[in-house]
Amino acid sequence: MSNIGMATSGDYRNYFEENGTRFSHTINPETAAPITHKLASVTVLHSSAASADAYATAINVLGPVSGVEFAEKNGIAAYFLIKTDNGFAEVLSTEFKKLIGKG
Repeated sequence: MSNIGMATSGDYRNYFEENGTRFSHTINPETAAPITHKLASVTVLHSSAASADAYATAINVLGPVSGVEFAEKNGIAAYFLIKTDNGFAEVLSTEFKKLIGKG
């Protein structure tokens, strides 16, 4: 690939735990509290690196369900890593699959 920006947003490295509760560095603007869902990271490919960064952060706040729905509805190339009880699950948006030749 060429002429494409890439950005990743996630809380897998920037968080702390206190009294058994995990606190992400990412804040949900609707609740003014740290995000609490199981989306570990989202990577976005876009013609603009700045847009890729903005989308990655916004989708990370939305979480694994609403984030995937948003990416699909808006034709965003996004790669999701979602925490599971057994590790991680990968989800690739339709547009992401097309860009990497898997769709």
